[in-house]
Amino acid sequence: MKKRVEHLFLSPVYSYLFGAYFIFRIYANNIHGVPPGEFLRPLLISLLATCVLMASFHGWTRDWQRSALMTSVLLAMFFSYGLIWSLLIAMRIRARVEILAGVWILLAVLILTRIAAGTGKRVSQDSIVGMNLIAIILLLFPTLQTIRYIVANSLPFEAGVDTAASIHITPSSPDIYYIILDGYGRTDAILPYGYDNSGFIESLRGMGFYVADCSQSNYAGTGLSLTSALNMEYAQHLGDAFSPDETDLINLYKLLDHNAARRSLGAAGYKTVAFASGFYWAEWRDADVFLSPPRNSVTEFEAVVLFSTLARVLDDRGVVNLDDLHGENFRSRTRLVLDSFDSLAEMPGPKFVFIHIIAPHDPPVFDRAGNPIPPDQVDSREGYANMAEFISDAILPGLETLIRKSTIPPVILLQGDHGPSPRHPADRMKILNAYFLPRGAGNLYPGISPVNSFRVVFNSYFETDYPLLEDVSYFSNPPKRYDFEIMQNTCP
Repeated sequence: MKKRVEHLFLSPVYSYLFGAYFIFRIYANNIHGVPPGEFLRPLLISLLATCVLMASFHGWTRDWQRSALMTSVLLAMFFSYGLIWSLLIAMRIRARVEILAGVWILLAVLILTRIAAGTGKRVSQDSIVGMNLIAIILLLFPTLQTIRYIVANSLPFEAGVDTAASIHITPSSPDIYYIILDGYGRTDAILPYGYDNSGFIESLRGMGFYVADCSQSNYAGTGLSLTSALNMEYAQHLGDAFSPDETDLINLYKLLDHNAARRSLGAAGYKTVAFASGFYWAEWRDADVFLSPPRNSVTEFEAVVLFSTLARVLDDRGVVNLDDLHGENFRSRTRLVLDSFDSLAEMPGPKFVFIHIIAPHDPPVFDRAGNPIPPDQVDSREGYANMAEFISDAILPGLETLIRKSTIPPVILLQGDHGPSPRHPADRMKILNAYFLPRGAGNLYPGISPVNSFRVVFNSYFETDYPLLEDVSYFSNPPKRYDFEIMQNTCP
């Protein structure tokens, strides 16, 4: 065993460990949002590139140890370019892409040439052992981070307050659609961006929707907002895991996945239908029916990896558009939802359908008419207005289809999870909140917030007696997402 360990530490294995580390580090830092296994393709490509580089440098130096050292240097410089570029931007240091990339490549060539110049001399054993130790230690950090997440995610977590109800379905039980337009604000919050959605609001009213003119979100972020609404309770009341000093979101996501509304309806016999949103932590992948478009050429995780490497030079120079490759995933998921309303209306029920559309939230991948545009070609304000107008026009035919084709009038909740502006807390809380509620519209009021939405639905259709909670808006900023400041509703 001792000889095997010595042989391992004196072998050039560290180059492969570095090849794995650079991918695994990015995965561990984004593990909440990356589906399991999605890091495998870039990992395999990185390891294959390591093999090719090792063989190429061996053909130059005829020395595997020196080849491993050169490969490791090149991998480090390739994968660290994006970090250096980001640091320069953060430090407000302006540098031309060509200059920085040229300097970086020249530096790599000088280092590789210097290493190759020692061909014929043995690389010291201390250097080999040191490189292996560095690679192992570096790889240990994302490994432990990943193991911690897997263990924490596997542990059960139950809310301190169980708001699920025992309900029964009848032949007249309706299909229930919970549709989130991510970041869709109230009319007065959207107007400053250059889009007047009053025509959209009137169209909703013309279909029979009740639009809560003074509604505010209960929280400023998607995770908190959806978890609270679907559990029919304020997040900080659901357990000690959501105290002001806590920063971990994993238990919040557990309650979002297996929430009280879903559990109540599922236990009663409702079929659960959900769509991919690109926010992995907010996707109900274990739903009875989970719909996702075919995989595109580049996944979101792969786009993040490419942006962190020297490959981003190709994007900066316009050879490829990584933003647009990233944005095509959002287009595909949005199109899938918009094309599915006919089949949803015809799907046997009763069913609980969760639809989370990442619009008008970034990235701005459609223009106002619904044509695809590269998201890096518009600024944030114009992009938001484009997406708001696009999704407003695009969602109306689908809503009309659900109402017209459903044999039993459905329940439709159409909401924004938060408003548009992260810089202005007041606007961040102002949301679209519309209800198609044929039985129970009389229980709605202008300032109703999402925490009361399913309370009204359950009381109206399943004879529960949930009391309505006070409508309160809590603003917070990461990383202290549970450290709240109350935002008053100033709607006249």
